[in-house]
Amino acid sequence: MDNNGSSGSTDKAVELEPLRPPTRPPTVGSRSGTATGEFENAAAAVTAAVGLPPHHHQQQPSGQDPFAGRSSQERARDEARKILQGHPIMTNLRNISKPTVGSAVTLADSEPGWAVIDGDIGGHGYNETKVDLIAVPCPGAEPLHPWTCDPVTDMDFGFPEKPGTPKSSRPPYVWIQQGIRNKEPMIRALAYKHRGLREGINIDMLAVDLLDQVLQIRQGVRPSRPLFFIAHSIGGLVVKRALLKAHEDSRYKDIRNNCHGVGFFATPHRGSSYMSMRNLRESVRELLQLQRPLPNSLINQIKVNTNNNPWLDKVHEQFVDIASELRIWSFYETIDSELSNTGADFASEVKFTAPLVSVKSALLELAREDVFAIDNSHANIASFGPNNISTMHDFLEDLHMAVLKAKSLSKHIHHPLRLKDHVKVEIVGFYEDTDPESDSSTRLYATKTQLGQYLQKGAEPFLQDRLSKVQHKRHLLTRAFTLKSSTVITETDDDDGTGPSSEVDSDASSLGSFSAPSLIVDHVSSTGPDLIHPELFGRYGAAHHAKKKITWIHVPFNNPIWAKEVIKRIEETRGQNLQKLLSREHWQSKQVQGLQAQSQPSFFKPFACLVPADVGLPTSPFTTPLVDRRVSLPASPRCVYLYLPYLHFDTYCNIIRRRKLIEKRLDHGRAKPVPEYVEHLESLELKVIWEYIGFDPPLNCRRTLDQFAYPSLKDTHARDDDQMLYKLTKHDQSAHNEKAHSKFAVDPPSRKSAVTSVCTAKGSDHDREEYDDTCSEDESEFDFECDVKDGKLLMVDQLWLWAIDNDTLATFFPKRESSPKEGTLFQQADLRNIVYNELNGDLTGRTDNALDLAAFIVLHAVMAFVELSTHRDLDIFRIFEEAIGLLAERMTQNMRRFRTQNFISTSTDDLDDDDGGRTLSIKERHKRELEKAEKENRENTSALLELRDMEDELSTLLRLFETQEGVVNQLKEIYNNPSLKEITKNGQGYLDKAMEYLTEYKQLTSEMVKRVETTKKDYEKMLEMAQRQAQVDEVRWSRLQTELAASQNLSVMIFTTFTVIFLPLSFFTGIFGMNTREWHDAGADPNDPDGNSTIPTLGYIGAIALPVSFFLIFTSLIAAFSSRVQGICKKIFKATTGKIKEGYRAIKVEARKIEPERNKMRKQRKEAMRKRAREEEKARKQKELSYDFWADVMNARHERHQIPDVNKHDF
Repeated sequence: MDNNGSSGSTDKAVELEPLRPPTRPPTVGSRSGTATGEFENAAAAVTAAVGLPPHHHQQQPSGQDPFAGRSSQERARDEARKILQGHPIMTNLRNISKPTVGSAVTLADSEPGWAVIDGDIGGHGYNETKVDLIAVPCPGAEPLHPWTCDPVTDMDFGFPEKPGTPKSSRPPYVWIQQGIRNKEPMIRALAYKHRGLREGINIDMLAVDLLDQVLQIRQGVRPSRPLFFIAHSIGGLVVKRALLKAHEDSRYKDIRNNCHGVGFFATPHRGSSYMSMRNLRESVRELLQLQRPLPNSLINQIKVNTNNNPWLDKVHEQFVDIASELRIWSFYETIDSELSNTGADFASEVKFTAPLVSVKSALLELAREDVFAIDNSHANIASFGPNNISTMHDFLEDLHMAVLKAKSLSKHIHHPLRLKDHVKVEIVGFYEDTDPESDSSTRLYATKTQLGQYLQKGAEPFLQDRLSKVQHKRHLLTRAFTLKSSTVITETDDDDGTGPSSEVDSDASSLGSFSAPSLIVDHVSSTGPDLIHPELFGRYGAAHHAKKKITWIHVPFNNPIWAKEVIKRIEETRGQNLQKLLSREHWQSKQVQGLQAQSQPSFFKPFACLVPADVGLPTSPFTTPLVDRRVSLPASPRCVYLYLPYLHFDTYCNIIRRRKLIEKRLDHGRAKPVPEYVEHLESLELKVIWEYIGFDPPLNCRRTLDQFAYPSLKDTHARDDDQMLYKLTKHDQSAHNEKAHSKFAVDPPSRKSAVTSVCTAKGSDHDREEYDDTCSEDESEFDFECDVKDGKLLMVDQLWLWAIDNDTLATFFPKRESSPKEGTLFQQADLRNIVYNELNGDLTGRTDNALDLAAFIVLHAVMAFVELSTHRDLDIFRIFEEAIGLLAERMTQNMRRFRTQNFISTSTDDLDDDDGGRTLSIKERHKRELEKAEKENRENTSALLELRDMEDELSTLLRLFETQEGVVNQLKEIYNNPSLKEITKNGQGYLDKAMEYLTEYKQLTSEMVKRVETTKKDYEKMLEMAQRQAQVDEVRWSRLQTELAASQNLSVMIFTTFTVIFLPLSFFTGIFGMNTREWHDAGADPNDPDGNSTIPTLGYIGAIALPVSFFLIFTSLIAAFSSRVQGICKKIFKATTGKIKEGYRAIKVEARKIEPERNKMRKQRKEAMRKRAREEEKARKQKELSYDFWADVMNARHERHQIPDVNKHDF
């Protein structure tokens, strides 16, 4: 294999003559040495090939310059276009059917291959690559023409000019080489060449060619090497079909798993009218520079019919399902192409302009699709052109980020989840009971199978297998009872767990009787030769030959992808057309994806609708894409579908784990490669979330009550953490036990051993080196351990239901994952179990058809959680009523305390003592009153906040009940339809019962909302009274402080009076007390009879004292009012104190060396005590900040009530 990753002579790559190295100096980060790609080699050979001098454009006479008056950038583009058009590569690609000997390029006419490969695998320097990017042109087009027909120059890529390098010696630039590799040098760019066009060729054949060539050129490379496609026009359909085939054929699994993105340039996803017109074939050929006109086999595949193109619609629908793993860039043209009816039987040629591919056809309309408008025509859109440089740079930046992400993900090992082998579909068959002695007319037979097997075979084989097993057991049981001996007979399921129906929830059972006939005989009497007559058991096997009335298919996830597949499976089984159920009117328009990315769960709008049977559909033909003939669709049956939200619950720990997993999945970018810790999760729900949260439409995860109420918020994490049900039911638990018992936990030992085994299993040393980083990563960074207080939260789940005619029902609603170790909480309010147990037990009504069963399920979805939950923490109406009562009682107590406290505070101002009996000062009393007021204000504010949250959640519940009421009313109107009224009498009874429950729930909720509003108003009034009292207290404290200030002012006035009196005396005493020469007796000192030796004069003293005094006063004033001087003083002070501290530390260190060990231990103990005290104080303050209002309320309930003194006798 060569250094390009190709495998010998089978690759039809471009063969170039020896070329000189490019004169352009290497750019840092994009080129090294003389290593170049074949794109650049081809462009560098242009000068010698066409015989242009280095400065030919500068040698033109000034008067004959064809580019006179144009900018240098426009001249460069025109020159690049001229050079490319005359290059041997482009010449030979245009005349691909007539290759010449000795030319620069040799291309086969009919074989697909690679026109250009730029980049090496296992090379050195610039040409070493780790990612593949494949450019796929329109079939029949020159491989390089779509990307070079409107070229760009080096100026458009921002390359710096190097001194001494003339621009004319630089080659023209192709964005799929210079542009991409300048941004990301690790990309190997490959230009693909289709096989030659001929009649009979179609997109499927071209897709297989592309897959084979990609598989061949990637042989020997690392399997996880990322792959990207860019495609122009019909080439985009080839890429789409190739990726779909890669998902169907395991041979191409590496392509399927490692394709990270596709760029579609004007791809006709929904067909093109102009490209499929036969009278425009020649015009389209000339426009796209095709070898020959498009053959009819290709035209039929892109033709737009009256009812669209069924083949294109199917390809589009299938591609949307797999596009979640890809980055999608779509480009559409904004300039019309010039077309003409050349070759048609017209008297004269008619020219007109029109877009070859409309905007609607060029877009996939995906939620995560990046759309770019290109100011160019269809033929030139893939080369961007001079008017779209900024768009090109934006796309290259996006591509660069996608490549970085792809390289990061390629280091991980993929661990497939195989969810369709683990998700179980439940199939319940309703059969007529042929036993005349039975009180009921229906028997149930249930089985479970893998989702993948159901989608392959349908429901009937598994029901027949279940009935065959039951019949066989009946036969053996009958024979056993003919034995003339005493025995005890029990039935055991002989299913070994390996078959498709390895999980069976119930055997045949009777409807309409409280005690269903059991298949287990606990005891048989030994009196008599014949224990029990065999005819007694004959009727248990009669359902095998009875008529099936209803088939109920249930999937325990709200996954739109699986819903479509199940409906299509039912369509194939019944041989009827159900495409109306998946139309925009009944499917896409009802989907609401998260408005704030994927952090908010998507959901379906609540709705119920009747889709009548379409009897005229069989006569509505359409044309198949490959064969031009008419085919009739089967009839469309009557269908009723319903999307209904209903109330449920979950634990707080499960919600935290689900939240963390979604965050990790969004950071991961795509589902594949699946990390190992996800593979080892025991929670099937989390695995399904990881796999399908990025699909379009995405998995509809379970929603919390606040997510149902506020779908437009970015996230509701804070509101979920503060939900009323959780605050009233949370409790402490052992995180270790939670992790050990929860189905969401990860087994670290198995994870570590699995990582070691996978890393050891790698083949080559290169691969092992590549994967070493992945194996050494700490994949346990996503910790599922729940170390919080667990509790219950209200959830809003969805019921999806499709009733097809009278005999088939398909339902989708989630199942809360629980464990028997949860005790009484295990399987509480589980809708599936409740419905099945009710059907299998005492049922006063009947379910004679799928519509009755649908109404029965709707009834239980409405009332199951409220009416059938036996756990105390799930009785939401009782919990809310108790909470409202507690707050009302607490408000009453606070009012009484407020009244008593107000009386005491006004009558005992002078008697406030502390705990030691010491009379408190005014400051201490004021501080104590403030602390008490702050505490009471916090409690009252917290109560008001809890009431507001309670009102908000009750209003959300009321809205949920009103939504359910609206959907049930819609379903009732459908059942009252004249065509359904007679067969849905039982169903109408169930819906009437559901309406009764909803009316009751709305009434209870409305009453509680009113009570909350009343209590909230009382708290607001009490807060107003407390505020008024605070104002009165503030006035009282102000009065006391005023009196204290007045007494202090009197003292200051007395002191000032004495100071004023004695200040003159002090002044004159100081002056006359000075020993000056003027006031000195000259003869007093015998050694100085003249008095001129040592005693200063009064003037001398004034000359020194007065300036110094003025200087000190002036300096003090400046220091007091100048911030700059203050800053300088602070710096000087800090520097001085710093030096002093450093000296002190040095002395302290030296002192510690000679300090006794006993003193050191004593100091360490004191320091530890001080540290512990600081931590306790910090924890206390943190606890005060995170005030748990309901904990105080619950603790207050346990206080002993004291009889008020007013209720006692006076003694």
